[in-house]
Amino acid sequence: MKSTDRRFGCGGTMVRYVHQEWWAAVLILVGVIGGWVGAGLGSPVREGAVAVLITGALGFLVLSTVLRASRLKWVGRLGEFEAATALPESDRHGHRAAFTPRMLGLLLLPALCVFVIRDAAIVVVLLAVGLDWLGRAVAGTCWERGGGRRLWLAPDPEEPRRLSYSPARPAPGAR
Repeated sequence: MKSTDRRFGCGGTMVRYVHQEWWAAVLILVGVIGGWVGAGLGSPVREGAVAVLITGALGFLVLSTVLRASRLKWVGRLGEFEAATALPESDRHGHRAAFTPRMLGLLLLPALCVFVIRDAAIVVVLLAVGLDWLGRAVAGTCWERGGGRRLWLAPDPEEPRRLSYSPARPAPGAR
């Protein structure tokens, strides 16, 4: 293992892109809810407005997913998915879990912000970030299922967010 691999924490292992996005979305959303509950604040929504909140959140999630699954220059991820490089058949990098201890920051930072600031605006912003991350996860999952490929974050210290892909099912006789 090269020293650059240790410095970047890669160690020659790959992480499934979709799994990392799902974990990040869940941790952010749980952090927001945990911060609100931990602060002992009442319901952030007036009675009767729950339906409006749920409709707005679902609408934002759908919009985010559609934008992330597009080829739009700054928000679309489809171009990045299609530009992913194929992993060679002989590439036997180790795989590691998408959840790592450093991802706990995605849980603790929103919880701390909500707990300290105690304002509905910070909750709305953090929920939007979490829902956007969820939209990225859904877009990646749909691309994987439609294309029959799995997206991987490859262990490249110079491009840590570079995507690679492998077939969803190993080739016959590959085991």
